[in-house]
Amino acid sequence: MLWLCLHLPQFAIEAIGESGPDHVVTGRRGARRWVIAGAADRIAPGTDWGTVQTLHPEIRAVERRPRAERDAMAALAAWAYRYGSELVWEITESELDYGLPCALLWVDIGASLKLFGGLDALLADFDAGFADSGHRGQRGVAPTLEAAAVLARLGLSRPIGDLTELPAVLDPLPLPALPLEPKVQDALKAVGLSTVGELLNLPAAPLAKRHGPAFTLYLDRLLGRRPDVRPRYRLPPKYQRRFDLLGEVEHSEGLLFPLQRMTRELGHFLKARDTGLQAFRLTLNHGRASGGKPQPDTVLDLRLASPARDAERLLRVLRERLGRLPLPAPVRSLKLTAEHFIEPPTGQGDLFDNHAGDDEAWSQLVEKLIARLGAEAVTALGLIADHRPERSWRLRACDAPPPSPAALPSLAELPPRPIWLIDPPKPLAAPPARIAGFERLEGGWWDGDDVQRDYYRSEVHGSGLWVYRDRRSEGWFLHGVWA
Repeated sequence: MLWLCLHLPQFAIEAIGESGPDHVVTGRRGARRWVIAGAADRIAPGTDWGTVQTLHPEIRAVERRPRAERDAMAALAAWAYRYGSELVWEITESELDYGLPCALLWVDIGASLKLFGGLDALLADFDAGFADSGHRGQRGVAPTLEAAAVLARLGLSRPIGDLTELPAVLDPLPLPALPLEPKVQDALKAVGLSTVGELLNLPAAPLAKRHGPAFTLYLDRLLGRRPDVRPRYRLPPKYQRRFDLLGEVEHSEGLLFPLQRMTRELGHFLKARDTGLQAFRLTLNHGRASGGKPQPDTVLDLRLASPARDAERLLRVLRERLGRLPLPAPVRSLKLTAEHFIEPPTGQGDLFDNHAGDDEAWSQLVEKLIARLGAEAVTALGLIADHRPERSWRLRACDAPPPSPAALPSLAELPPRPIWLIDPPKPLAAPPARIAGFERLEGGWWDGDDVQRDYYRSEVHGSGLWVYRDRRSEGWFLHGVWA
């Protein structure tokens, strides 16, 4: 196995999503409060919040949001899924006096090297994608999870591909490079140890007796002498992402920025599962009214004209829908959910076949109309398996592109019929002078509307008429017109 590890030192503030350069995330323990992440160029993590208020009164503090961190890490894992199906992630706090979170994401890239054309090509693709993810971090590549994490924390991006190379890389590192508890670090320094190599050369039994079996277990996992059995991450069967806003948003335009991030993450999730969706839901939470009573959520159920997984397409539908939606109250949080997934249509295989492009353009037009006018205002014609012309069609929800003639070969076997039907059929005073063609239709006995008709085509003053003779009443009727 070959593990790529991402170390994300600013993840606590990146998970919030809307923070600016003057925002920091703080932790709290009792009456003590300190900076965890944010404004790293001016404020070091671990700085007391009271000191920050004195030196930088313009800085705004946001409490740490563990749920937002978990959701953001799950979204980042869905993006990294393209590089390997074995994923592990952790969000922990170090045992320092001021707890600083440590966010790590591992992905096993060993099985994907051939797919990307080698390690260098895979890392180049990974770095390009990570640069657009909205996160900042350092990566390390090594054959064990713990070694990859050590390299990532130190920013040593040179990959280590084999277990035999690990000692030469780890031995000269300073002892604080290992994520050991402060009391263990102090004890090792007290006996004169300063590098990782000096620690690894000590016998395991005395170390386990002095510092506990978990300590030697970590060293064995670091060098690959014992397997790392921590649980792997699996994509959930349903998608749900909640995004808490830093303040109240009164206009729908202010929701587009977080929605852009949420739809991008949803697109990564769909690609990781190799599937698409045709329906999803956006829930706007309005918090509580001035009297303390919870306000009802605004729920938007959105449908696509065809299955898709493109983030820009999902965002476009949301933008059109929100553009005509007056918010009943300021929005405090957003929730995007998708439960039912459909395999998206495959791309065209013929060099000169442009039906796929036409269908996609049609789908985007339908989605825009539905978002602007409402689903009830946009309908399409649907076929029904009934020989009676007036009952062979119906209006349906316009949630799919119109079928092509190739998809309905049976239509080509029917005699020509006009699109313009007269409802109800108009009685004729006399039979037409000239008729041509013949089609006999009988049916409807199963629903009490039995018909027995002989259809013909006639022409009057250059207009094509579709007429029939009722075989029971012997009367003639005009049923349709060709332009």
